Amino acid sequence: MVAAFAAIICAIALIVIIITLRMNMPDTHHVLTVAHRGGAAVAPENTLAAFKAGIDAGADALELDIHLSRDGAIMVMHDPLLERTTNGIGALTEYTRAELEQFNASSKYSGTGVYAAQQIPTLEDVLHLLKSETREVGLQVEIKLKADESRYAGIEEKLISMLKAYDLLDRTTVISFDFPTLMTINSLEPSLKRGALISKKYMTAVGSKGPSFVASHMEELAVDYVGVNFNYLSANLYKALRDKKLGVGVWTVNDANSMQKFRLMGVDFITSDNPSLLVQENGKELET
Repeated sequence: MVAAFAAIICAIALIVIIITLRMNMPDTHHVLTVAHRGGAAVAPENTLAAFKAGIDAGADALELDIHLSRDGAIMVMHDPLLERTTNGIGALTEYTRAELEQFNASSKYSGTGVYAAQQIPTLEDVLHLLKSETREVGLQVEIKLKADESRYAGIEEKLISMLKAYDLLDRTTVISFDFPTLMTINSLEPSLKRGALISKKYMTAVGSKGPSFVASHMEELAVDYVGVNFNYLSANLYKALRDKKLGVGVWTVNDANSMQKFRLMGVDFITSDNPSLLVQENGKELET
Protein backbone atom coordinates (compact mmCIF):
# COMPACT_ATOMS: atom_id res chain seq x y z
CA MET A 1 0.00 0.00 0.00
CA VAL A 2 2.89 2.32 0.77
CA ALA A 3 4.30 1.78 -2.72
CA ALA A 4 0.90 2.38 -4.30
CA PHE A 5 0.44 5.58 -2.32
CA ALA A 6 3.89 6.78 -3.35
CA ALA A 7 3.10 6.07 -7.00
CA ILE A 8 -0.11 8.10 -6.75
CA ILE A 9 1.75 11.02 -5.17
CA CYS A 10 4.38 10.92 -7.94
CA ALA A 11 1.68 10.86 -10.60
CA ILE A 12 -0.08 13.84 -9.06
CA ALA A 13 3.20 15.74 -8.84
CA LEU A 14 3.92 15.14 -12.52
CA ILE A 15 0.44 16.33 -13.48
CA VAL A 16 0.95 19.49 -11.43
CA ILE A 17 4.28 20.12 -13.20
CA ILE A 18 2.71 19.68 -16.63
CA ILE A 19 -0.21 21.98 -15.82
CA THR A 20 2.11 24.61 -14.35
CA LEU A 21 4.35 24.50 -17.41
CA ARG A 22 1.36 24.74 -19.71
CA MET A 23 -0.04 27.73 -17.84
CA ASN A 24 3.29 29.50 -18.33
CA MET A 25 3.23 28.97 -22.08
CA PRO A 26 1.90 31.89 -24.18
CA ASP A 27 -1.65 31.55 -25.49
CA THR A 28 -0.29 31.78 -29.05
CA HIS A 29 1.94 28.71 -28.63
CA HIS A 30 1.50 26.47 -31.64
CA VAL A 31 2.69 22.88 -31.70
CA LEU A 32 4.30 22.17 -35.06
CA THR A 33 2.98 19.04 -36.72
CA VAL A 34 5.75 17.06 -38.43
CA ALA A 35 5.13 14.24 -40.91
CA HIS A 36 7.64 11.50 -40.08
CA ARG A 37 9.35 10.28 -43.26
CA GLY A 38 6.45 12.02 -44.99
CA GLY A 39 3.87 9.80 -43.32
CA ALA A 40 5.23 6.29 -42.94
CA ALA A 41 1.89 4.85 -41.78
CA VAL A 42 -0.03 6.04 -44.84
CA ALA A 43 2.48 5.84 -47.71
CA PRO A 44 5.85 4.25 -48.50
CA GLU A 45 8.26 6.11 -46.23
CA ASN A 46 10.67 8.71 -47.59
CA THR A 47 9.13 8.69 -51.05
CA LEU A 48 7.57 11.55 -52.99
CA ALA A 49 4.20 9.86 -52.47
CA ALA A 50 4.70 10.05 -48.71
CA PHE A 51 5.87 13.66 -48.77
CA LYS A 52 2.87 14.65 -50.87
CA ALA A 53 0.63 12.82 -48.40
CA GLY A 54 2.17 14.74 -45.51
CA ILE A 55 1.70 18.04 -47.30
CA ASP A 56 -1.89 17.22 -48.26
CA ALA A 57 -2.64 16.24 -44.65
CA GLY A 58 -1.74 19.78 -43.61
CA ALA A 59 1.47 19.02 -41.71
CA ASP A 60 3.58 22.05 -40.84
CA ALA A 61 6.80 20.27 -41.77
CA LEU A 62 8.20 17.15 -43.39
CA GLU A 63 10.84 15.01 -41.72
CA LEU A 64 13.25 13.01 -43.88
CA ASP A 65 16.60 11.21 -43.73
CA ILE A 66 19.62 11.66 -45.99
CA HIS A 67 22.66 9.64 -47.10
CA LEU A 68 25.20 10.06 -49.89
CA SER A 69 25.33 7.86 -52.99
CA ARG A 70 28.62 6.56 -54.35
CA ASP A 71 28.81 9.54 -56.71
CA GLY A 72 27.96 12.07 -54.00
CA ALA A 73 24.24 12.67 -54.56
CA ILE A 74 22.10 13.33 -51.48
CA MET A 75 19.57 10.50 -51.38
CA VAL A 76 16.49 10.34 -49.15
CA MET A 77 16.18 7.07 -47.25
CA HIS A 78 16.20 6.09 -43.59
CA ASP A 79 18.41 3.00 -43.49
CA PRO A 80 21.99 2.85 -44.77
CA LEU A 81 21.06 -0.54 -46.24
CA LEU A 82 18.51 -1.08 -49.00
CA GLU A 83 16.84 -4.32 -47.93
CA ARG A 84 14.15 -3.13 -45.49
CA THR A 85 12.33 -0.70 -47.76
CA THR A 86 13.42 -1.48 -51.33
CA ASN A 87 14.04 -4.39 -53.68
CA GLY A 88 17.75 -3.63 -53.62
CA ILE A 89 20.54 -5.34 -51.70
CA GLY A 90 23.52 -3.84 -49.92
CA ALA A 91 24.55 -0.39 -48.74
CA LEU A 92 23.10 2.69 -50.38
CA THR A 93 26.56 4.24 -50.62
CA GLU A 94 27.73 1.39 -52.89
CA TYR A 95 25.49 2.63 -55.71
CA THR A 96 25.38 5.72 -57.90
CA ARG A 97 22.36 7.98 -57.98
CA ALA A 98 21.27 6.56 -61.33
CA GLU A 99 21.53 3.01 -60.03
CA LEU A 100 19.60 3.82 -56.86
CA GLU A 101 16.79 5.38 -58.86
CA GLN A 102 16.19 1.98 -60.50
CA PHE A 103 15.14 0.41 -57.20
CA ASN A 104 11.53 0.36 -56.00
CA ALA A 105 11.21 2.17 -52.66
CA SER A 106 7.64 0.97 -52.17
CA SER A 107 8.27 -2.76 -52.70
CA LYS A 108 8.20 -3.57 -48.97
CA TYR A 109 5.39 -1.19 -48.00
CA SER A 110 2.67 -2.87 -45.93
CA GLY A 111 0.57 0.08 -44.78
CA THR A 112 -2.80 1.34 -45.96
CA GLY A 113 -3.32 2.17 -49.60
CA VAL A 114 -1.87 0.82 -52.80
CA TYR A 115 1.08 2.57 -54.40
CA ALA A 116 2.82 2.13 -57.71
CA ALA A 117 6.59 1.74 -57.77
CA GLN A 118 8.38 4.65 -56.14
CA GLN A 119 11.95 5.77 -56.76
CA ILE A 120 14.34 6.53 -53.94
CA PRO A 121 14.16 10.31 -54.20
CA THR A 122 17.03 12.73 -54.11
CA LEU A 123 16.90 15.61 -51.67
CA GLU A 124 16.59 17.89 -54.67
CA ASP A 125 13.39 16.07 -55.68
CA VAL A 126 11.86 16.87 -52.27
CA LEU A 127 13.04 20.48 -52.26
CA HIS A 128 11.51 20.95 -55.71
CA LEU A 129 8.24 19.54 -54.38
CA LEU A 130 8.27 21.96 -51.43
CA LYS A 131 8.96 24.95 -53.65
CA SER A 132 6.10 23.98 -55.97
CA GLU A 133 3.57 24.12 -53.12
CA THR A 134 1.59 27.31 -52.53
CA ARG A 135 1.58 26.63 -48.77
CA GLU A 136 4.88 27.14 -46.96
CA VAL A 137 5.92 23.79 -45.48
CA GLY A 138 8.94 23.40 -43.21
CA LEU A 139 11.59 20.72 -43.29
CA GLN A 140 13.44 18.61 -40.74
CA VAL A 141 16.46 16.94 -42.36
CA GLU A 142 18.07 14.12 -40.42
CA ILE A 143 21.68 13.49 -41.42
CA LYS A 144 22.32 9.76 -41.06
CA LEU A 145 25.49 7.71 -40.70
CA LYS A 146 26.83 4.84 -42.82
CA ALA A 147 26.19 1.23 -41.84
CA ASP A 148 29.52 1.18 -39.96
CA GLU A 149 28.41 4.37 -38.11
CA SER A 150 31.01 6.53 -39.81
CA ARG A 151 30.07 9.94 -41.20
CA TYR A 152 29.62 10.86 -44.87
CA ALA A 153 32.45 13.19 -45.84
CA GLY A 154 31.12 16.52 -47.05
CA ILE A 155 27.42 15.80 -46.59
CA GLU A 156 26.92 18.90 -44.46
CA GLU A 157 28.41 21.21 -47.09
CA LYS A 158 26.32 19.62 -49.83
CA LEU A 159 23.14 19.98 -47.76
CA ILE A 160 23.76 23.63 -46.96
CA SER A 161 24.57 24.43 -50.58
CA MET A 162 21.36 22.82 -51.78
CA LEU A 163 19.21 24.55 -49.16
CA LYS A 164 20.69 27.88 -50.20
CA ALA A 165 20.05 27.14 -53.86
CA TYR A 166 16.37 26.54 -53.09
CA ASP A 167 16.18 29.43 -50.58
CA LEU A 168 15.04 27.06 -47.82
CA LEU A 169 17.57 27.73 -45.07
CA ASP A 170 15.08 29.70 -42.99
CA ARG A 171 12.48 26.94 -42.84
CA THR A 172 14.80 23.99 -42.32
CA THR A 173 16.03 22.36 -39.12
CA VAL A 174 18.91 19.88 -39.35
CA ILE A 175 18.53 17.05 -36.86
CA SER A 176 20.80 14.15 -35.97
CA PHE A 177 21.69 11.57 -33.34
CA ASP A 178 25.31 12.30 -34.24
CA PHE A 179 26.26 15.40 -32.30
CA PRO A 180 29.56 16.09 -34.16
CA THR A 181 27.44 16.40 -37.30
CA LEU A 182 25.41 19.16 -35.65
CA MET A 183 28.58 20.91 -34.54
CA THR A 184 29.82 20.84 -38.14
CA ILE A 185 26.56 22.36 -39.34
CA ASN A 186 26.91 25.12 -36.77
CA SER A 187 30.44 25.95 -37.89
CA LEU A 188 29.47 26.01 -41.57
CA GLU A 189 26.14 27.84 -41.33
CA PRO A 190 25.30 29.24 -37.86
CA SER A 191 21.93 30.55 -39.06
CA LEU A 192 20.68 27.02 -39.78
CA LYS A 193 18.60 25.65 -36.91
CA ARG A 194 19.79 22.41 -35.32
CA GLY A 195 18.09 19.71 -33.28
CA ALA A 196 19.77 16.98 -31.23
CA LEU A 197 17.90 13.67 -31.24
CA ILE A 198 17.98 11.51 -28.14
CA SER A 199 16.59 8.01 -27.82
CA LYS A 200 16.92 4.85 -25.75
CA LYS A 201 20.65 4.49 -26.48
CA TYR A 202 21.41 8.00 -25.25
CA MET A 203 19.07 7.81 -22.28
CA THR A 204 20.58 4.49 -21.21
CA ALA A 205 24.10 5.89 -21.33
CA VAL A 206 23.49 9.48 -20.20
CA GLY A 207 19.91 9.80 -19.05
CA SER A 208 20.55 7.72 -15.93
CA LYS A 209 22.45 10.74 -14.57
CA GLY A 210 19.19 12.65 -14.38
CA PRO A 211 17.24 15.29 -16.33
CA SER A 212 19.45 18.16 -15.21
CA PHE A 213 22.56 16.42 -16.52
CA VAL A 214 20.88 15.73 -19.87
CA ALA A 215 19.71 19.33 -20.16
CA SER A 216 23.19 20.66 -19.37
CA HIS A 217 24.70 18.39 -22.02
CA MET A 218 22.20 19.63 -24.59
CA GLU A 219 22.95 23.22 -23.62
CA GLU A 220 26.67 22.60 -24.22
CA LEU A 221 25.88 21.46 -27.76
CA ALA A 222 24.31 24.89 -28.40
CA VAL A 223 21.43 23.35 -30.35
CA ASP A 224 18.08 25.04 -30.91
CA TYR A 225 15.93 21.99 -30.24
CA VAL A 226 16.05 18.63 -28.52
CA GLY A 227 13.94 15.90 -30.11
CA VAL A 228 13.15 13.15 -27.60
CA ASN A 229 11.78 9.67 -28.18
CA PHE A 230 8.25 9.84 -26.78
CA ASN A 231 8.97 7.04 -24.32
CA TYR A 232 11.57 9.18 -22.54
CA LEU A 233 10.09 12.69 -22.46
CA SER A 234 8.97 12.97 -18.86
CA ALA A 235 7.64 16.18 -17.31
CA ASN A 236 10.87 16.47 -15.31
CA LEU A 237 13.07 16.18 -18.40
CA TYR A 238 10.85 18.63 -20.24
CA LYS A 239 11.17 21.16 -17.42
CA ALA A 240 14.96 20.72 -17.24
CA LEU A 241 15.29 21.37 -20.99
CA ARG A 242 13.01 24.39 -20.81
CA ASP A 243 15.01 25.76 -17.89
CA LYS A 244 17.99 25.81 -20.30
CA LYS A 245 15.88 27.75 -22.84
CA LEU A 246 15.91 24.83 -25.26
CA GLY A 247 13.20 24.01 -27.74
CA VAL A 248 11.63 20.60 -27.15
CA GLY A 249 10.04 18.15 -29.57
CA VAL A 250 8.90 14.55 -29.36
CA TRP A 251 8.91 11.63 -31.80
CA THR A 252 7.33 9.35 -33.06
CA VAL A 253 3.82 9.80 -31.65
CA ASN A 254 1.09 7.81 -33.36
CA ASP A 255 -1.88 7.69 -30.98
CA ALA A 256 -4.33 10.46 -30.14
CA ASN A 257 -3.97 10.26 -26.35
CA SER A 258 -0.21 10.71 -26.48
CA MET A 259 -0.57 13.56 -28.94
CA GLN A 260 -2.82 15.39 -26.50
CA LYS A 261 -0.52 14.58 -23.59
CA PHE A 262 2.45 16.22 -25.29
CA ARG A 263 0.37 19.14 -26.56
CA LEU A 264 -0.65 19.77 -22.97
CA MET A 265 2.98 19.55 -21.91
CA GLY A 266 3.72 22.38 -24.33
CA VAL A 267 6.25 20.85 -26.73
CA ASP A 268 7.32 22.78 -29.81
CA PHE A 269 6.80 19.94 -32.28
CA ILE A 270 5.30 16.46 -32.48
CA THR A 271 6.44 14.04 -35.17
CA SER A 272 4.09 11.30 -36.34
CA ASP A 273 3.81 8.56 -38.95
CA ASN A 274 0.14 9.56 -39.29
CA PRO A 275 0.13 13.27 -40.16
CA SER A 276 -3.64 13.41 -40.77
CA LEU A 277 -4.39 12.22 -37.23
CA LEU A 278 -1.75 14.55 -35.81
CA VAL A 279 -3.14 17.59 -37.61
CA GLN A 280 -6.66 16.62 -36.52
CA GLU A 281 -5.66 16.24 -32.87
CA ASN A 282 -3.60 19.43 -32.96
CA GLY A 283 -6.70 21.34 -33.99
CA LYS A 284 -8.66 20.31 -30.91
CA GLU A 285 -9.07 22.66 -27.97
CA LEU A 286 -6.90 21.67 -25.02
CA GLU A 287 -8.55 20.85 -21.72
CA THR A 288 -6.27 21.56 -18.77
